[in-house]
Amino acid sequence: MYRAILAGAAFLALSLGTVPAMAQDEQPAPCSTEEYRQLDFWVGTWIAAWVDAEGNALHGTNTITRELDSCMILENFDGNPGNNLIGHSISMYVGRMNNWKQIWMDNQGGYLDFSGGPDEEGFHFTMERPVEAAPHLRMIFRDITENSFEWHWQNSQDGGETWADQWHISYTRAE
Repeated sequence: MYRAILAGAAFLALSLGTVPAMAQDEQPAPCSTEEYRQLDFWVGTWIAAWVDAEGNALHGTNTITRELDSCMILENFDGNPGNNLIGHSISMYVGRMNNWKQIWMDNQGGYLDFSGGPDEEGFHFTMERPVEAAPHLRMIFRDITENSFEWHWQNSQDGGETWADQWHISYTRAE
C-alpha cells in the first residue's frame, strides 16, 4: 500500500511538472570532471618491453580499460612469455581526497596500495610504507605521448630524497 501511494505521488508530481528540488539542481555526471581523465593516456592495449637483471630483453602486454561508467581504470598486466608475473590494478580519482588511488594485486601474492596524480615528471603513484624500515616505493609514467611512454618502478632508502630505478618498462601502443 505504502509503495502504491509513493508511486502515485511521484507520477502526480511528474505529470504536473513539479520535480523534487534535488532533481532540479543540475549536477555533473559522476566521474565526468577533467580530473577523472588525467590517466586516460594509459587506456588501451600496450606492448611492454624491459630488460631483466640478467640482461635479457623481455616483453609482455598490458591492457587498460575504463570500467564502472568510466569511473575506474582497470589494468590487466601479463609479463609472459619472459616473466610469469600476472597482475591487475584498479585506479580511481577520489574527489574528496583530490588524489588518485590505485590498488595492485598479482599472482605472486603482491598487494600494493598507492596514491598519486599528475606532476612535473608525468604521472606518479607513491606507496605509503607499511613499516618504518621499509623503503619508499613509487611508479612514474614519463615521456608520455599518444603511442608510447616510459614507466619506472623506483624505491628510496632515504625517505624520498633520492630515487633509484628497480624496473623500467618502455610501453608502445599495440596496433
